[in-house]
This record gives sequence, structure tokens and C-alpha cells, in this order.
Amino acid sequence: MRILINALSVGSLSGVHVLFGHLTQLSRMTEGVHEFVVLHHPHDNFSDRCTGTNVSWQAAPASLQNWLKRSIWESVCLPRKLRNLSIDLMFTPSGTAIPNCRVPQISLAQNPWCLVRGLHQSQTQRLKAGMQRRAYRQAMRTAALMIYNSHHIESLYRANAGGSIENSSAVVYQAIDDETHVQADVARRSVSKHPHRILSVSAMAHWKGVETGVQAVSELHRRGIEAQLRLVGPWPDPSYERLVRSEIGRLRLTDHVAITGQVSREQLHREYAEATVFCLMSRCESFGIPAVEAQAFGTPVVGSDVCAMPEICGDGGRFAAAGDALATADLLEPMLADSAHWNTLSQAAVSNAHRFRWSLCSAPLKDLLSQVGRTAGLAAC
Repeated sequence: MRILINALSVGSLSGVHVLFGHLTQLSRMTEGVHEFVVLHHPHDNFSDRCTGTNVSWQAAPASLQNWLKRSIWESVCLPRKLRNLSIDLMFTPSGTAIPNCRVPQISLAQNPWCLVRGLHQSQTQRLKAGMQRRAYRQAMRTAALMIYNSHHIESLYRANAGGSIENSSAVVYQAIDDETHVQADVARRSVSKHPHRILSVSAMAHWKGVETGVQAVSELHRRGIEAQLRLVGPWPDPSYERLVRSEIGRLRLTDHVAITGQVSREQLHREYAEATVFCLMSRCESFGIPAVEAQAFGTPVVGSDVCAMPEICGDGGRFAAAGDALATADLLEPMLADSAHWNTLSQAAVSNAHRFRWSLCSAPLKDLLSQVGRTAGLAAC
């Protein structure tokens, strides 16, 4: 089969990580059986992400950066392009599907932003969220197969559709890079944990609950635990960074909270290795790649119970309500003060992280591609 990979919606680092992590494995597993054509923006140089001999690249028009223009182009022009490229099957990581398209579509759902109420601050964001929710409902009716990156986002999609069920669906987890597993194995033997160090890693959007972690650190200090918090990652919303910095100042934690911004991959691995606990009290996560990466380094997780983190982090984490700083401090305290408790959770974290290797997580996709092909009556399935 010739399979189009629609990468036009891939903008975030996590989106690139997921799409090309899966594609690299699929190209290896199906060489000589399937061909993959990656549709991408002209300025996106993804070719070094996947070097399989059965992978080719097709640039889209340069004018499709705006999400609304891209959606219109996909609906009006992409079906014709699929015919011109002799595409048998289309795979999109956006959780949507093109209406009135004769080519069978597999849609990977991994973005919960529009499905979690209360995250959308402006009228434009609310309009975009409403349009996305409608597109997600349509995808469940249109796609030959819906794939969800967690049971959590599967439940969000079905709630958005009023309890409706897809034509066909599967939950397929994503993985962390093999290099991260290798570095973690080395670091667990050679790098010492910093006592009382708490780490948060994310793109620090306003729904990530960073202020809850800061407030929990203040509570730990009140209890006599000299906790240190490191906030690692970019801040896409400057106003939210100002709010967090103001909270750090208000609580007199300037000497106890470090804001690093985005760091190199090497530095990120060191942050995971040196931290005692990973903490992110996010209100919106469909998976939680940084939490699993931290677990690989033997760093247990404290997270929120309203997103996918309990499902993904398993016994290597403990979870409380988003926004509850006291409950967060209650979970952090024994991890920082009780070595036996920490050791138990650290071992569970490492064991849990072993589930998330690309060779394991991508394997179901190979069978799912063949399943959709057979259902559609395509050759070479």
C-alpha cells in the first residue's frame, strides 16, 4: 500500500516525537510491503527524522501555516492530491478526518486541548476549540480507524461525541527514545540524586499547574523540608510566566525555585537523573512524555488525577487533584523524607518506563494498517 502521512498539523516537539517515532518503526517493519509519503510544510525538514528507503517526502503549499487555511485546503484540495499520488490509505496525527474523501483514513488522536473546558482564554481560542470539537466528532463518523494515544483521550473523544462509538478504534501508546533509555540506564548507576530536588518539565502553558507546584514547595518549607524546585521548558505565554514568577516572589521562594527555560537534550537528561521527584499538576495531558522520561531515570512522579498521568505512570507515581497544593505537598513529603518509600516508587517508576519503547509501542500499528487495508479491499495488506 501507498500510505500518505499528513504531517501538516505537527507543530509541537511532542507531536514530531510521536509521529516520527512511530513512522521510523513502521518503515522498518513494513519495508517491501508499504510505501510512506510524508506531506509536510516546505520549511519543515523532517527527512533526518526517518531515513527508511520506503519513505518519500512531498511538500505542501507554503501558505498553509494558519490552521484555518490548512483545514480548508485539506478539505478542498487534498483529496485530489491523494488521487494524483495514487494513495491507498491516509494517516493523520491530528485526530481529525477529511469529509467526503474516498481514501480510507486512520486518525491518531493525541491533543486534548479543545476537549478540556476552561482552558480557552480568548474568544479566538474558544472559537477554535469549538471548531476542533466539531471536527473530532466528524472524525469518529468518518475515519476507517480512530487511534487514541491513551484511554484518557479516548474517553474525552467519546464524551465530546455524546457517548457515540467509532467505526473502529484502538489505543496505541507512544514511547520515549531508545537513546533516553540508554542514558537513563547509565545515569541510574553513576549520577547521584540531589536531596529534596523536585523537577517539572513541560512547555509551560497556563494549564500545566506550575503555580500549584510552587505553592506545594512553600508548604513543604513550612513543614521543615528544604525542597528545591526546577522548572525546565519553554514558556509559550509570557503572561503566565510573569504570574508564576510573581507567585515565587510572593512566597519568598526566589532562592528555592530555578527557571531554566528550554535546555539541550543532554542537560534535560541530567535534570531527570539528578531530581528526586518529578512533579506536574497539569489539567490537560493526553499522555505525559516528560513524566515517563523521568521515570526511566528512576525518578518517581507526582501528578494530577484529571489527565492521563495515572494511566501512563502507573505504580511509579502518586496523584492528586489539579490545583490542590496541600494534597500535592502531602504526596511529595514522603518521597523527599522517607528513603524506603522513595526506593519503592523509584523501582516501580523504572519498571513502568520499560513499557514505553518504540519497538513495543509501534508494533500494533503494523497490524492495524493491514486490518484497515483488508477491510477496504486494498492489495498488499
